[in-house]
Order: sequence, then structure tokens, then C-alpha cells
Amino acid sequence: MGWLNKKPDETVELNLIPSSLIATLNSLNRESLIISTSGKILFSTEKIALLNLVNEAKVSSEELLAMVRVVRRTGATQEGSIEVARGPIGQGKRELQITAALISQDGMVLVIIDDEGEKQRVDAVRRDFITNISHELKTPIQALSLNADALLEIKDEPERVVAFANKIKMQTSRLNDLVREIINLSKLQDSDPLDMAHEIEVADVIREAINQCEVMAEARKIQVAVGDIDNCTVVGNREQLVMAVHNLVENAINYSAEGTHVSVSTKVDDNIVEILVKDQGIGILDENLDRIFERFYRVDPARSRATGGTGLGLSIVKHVSKNHGGEVKVWSALGVGSTFAIRLPIAKEKVE
Repeated sequence: MGWLNKKPDETVELNLIPSSLIATLNSLNRESLIISTSGKILFSTEKIALLNLVNEAKVSSEELLAMVRVVRRTGATQEGSIEVARGPIGQGKRELQITAALISQDGMVLVIIDDEGEKQRVDAVRRDFITNISHELKTPIQALSLNADALLEIKDEPERVVAFANKIKMQTSRLNDLVREIINLSKLQDSDPLDMAHEIEVADVIREAINQCEVMAEARKIQVAVGDIDNCTVVGNREQLVMAVHNLVENAINYSAEGTHVSVSTKVDDNIVEILVKDQGIGILDENLDRIFERFYRVDPARSRATGGTGLGLSIVKHVSKNHGGEVKVWSALGVGSTFAIRLPIAKEKVE
């Protein structure tokens, strides 16, 4: 183990890290990095870049740097948790469990990172989600039961049978939509899009989301206009991003009057891309703006029933945006319409 006693030259340090150690770290189901005596990162696993701990080959987290300094000063292994932002904007946070240990007498430090905080968050969200689901499912199930009982009583009255059968069909459709949205939200809560991230073209996401809403727009005689779309990429999960943009476009169509139009465009500013969905709908009162992203919250329950709204669409948008290190914003005025914006960090260019 003579490699532990060399002078603090970064090139020497890098060459002296045993290949067996690198192979072991790469095989672990967690992230890790090795920090040189000068603070330069000599090795890191592939997903470290997604944790907002590193910038320009150096540790950017003050909390992690503090742990590393304690390890060098005491020589003792340190364990603890730190909180990092998921992206440069938004309120998304990630709690990381850290183990830092000295691996050379000159101050080289190995850091092992485990996302236990995310697992705890998912468990808490799941418990809360199950409680909400139990309540929401009662209404359509009870309606189906009552209509079925009514059918049995009027089976010899064809016209009334048809009327109640249509009511059952409508409730079944609502229940199907609700189950679909529940499954979508459950998938989002069980997986972190940055764990299996890819670079995704924003224009492709928008194009696919609009295509999915084409039939609905035609049925409601609403034109979906595509404005200026910037050529940029983001890091994340394509399916989730398409789902989020689709939900905004679908929501805009549902809350717009026939003959109006919905526009989709982007704007780039300071390495942030905004996907903007603007409608000419009924608008939203100021007191409701802070609540529209809550699960199952409906500004107008009667209109939601008429359009088949589940109360989960905007919650999914918020969840996707936050988990991609971004945020969702809304501007609205009664009788004028609303503009929703998914704001995401643009993918950093890879340095060869």
C-alpha cells in the first residue's frame, strides 16, 4: 500500500489509485468520488454530476467540504446527511447520506453517497397518497353502485335504462381516467428521473405532447399553435417530460372556449428554458393560484366533472418539474386566460 504515502501531486495521486478500488466503486449501487489533497476530484462515478455536488472538477457543496475538512483534520471517518438542491431553480431538494474517509496520509479522501433521504421521502408521499386515493375513489364507485341499483329497478323501462346506462358509462370513463393518472403519479413518485437521465431535445418533447392532444383539440374546435421553439436540450426522463407538457396542453384545451386557440412556445434565459403554454380560457382567481398544483384540488369541481378532470394533472406537472431540478409557474387573469411555464435547467455542454 505504498501508494498511500506519496507526495500530494495530483497526477501521481491519480495514477496511484488502484484499478481494483475504481472497479469496486463502480460496482456499488451508490455514488462515490475521490478528492485530492488540493481539492480536485480525481475520480467520480457517472451520476455524481446529477447530484449538484460538483462544479468544474471541484466539490461545490459547502456542507460536503466541511465534512472533508474534518476527515483530514481528525483522520476519522465521518458520517452524516446533507441537503442539496435538485437544480439551479425551484424548491426541489435531495437529502444525501454521506460517508467520508481518509485513504492516504497526504489527505486524499473517499466519499460514498447514498440517497436514503429520497427513499424516506417516497415512503412518506406514498402513505399520504394512499389516504387521498381512498377518498377520491369513493365518489365514482358509489355512483356506479347507485346507478346499477337503479337499472335493476327500471329494467322494463327501455328509455330510462339507456339514460342510466349512459351515466354508468360516464362514471366508468371518469374512474378509468383517475386510475390512469394514479398510475402515472405513482410511477413518478417511485422513480427519480435523474437516476436514469438522458439528454432530451425540448422541441421533440413539445411535438409529441401536442400530437397526443390533437384529437381532443379538434373535438373542441381549438387550434393549438406552435410558436418559437428554441433548439436546446435538458437532462431527464423523456416520458415524464412529455407527460408534463401534455397535461398542460390538455388542461388548456379543457378550460378554453370553442373557437379559441392555445399556444405553445419556449423562451431561454440564463441557461433556463421555459416551456410556455398559453390559453384563452376562463382564468384563475388569485386565491386559487397557490393551490392548483395540489393533488385533487379543483378550482371548479362542476367543470372538472364536465371535462373529465381528475384533479391530478397539474400535480403531475409540478412533480415532474421539481424532480428535474426545475419548477412550474402560472400567470392568470379572469376572462383573459392563463399561461403556465415549465422551467428547466438546460443541459451543460460536455467537456471533452
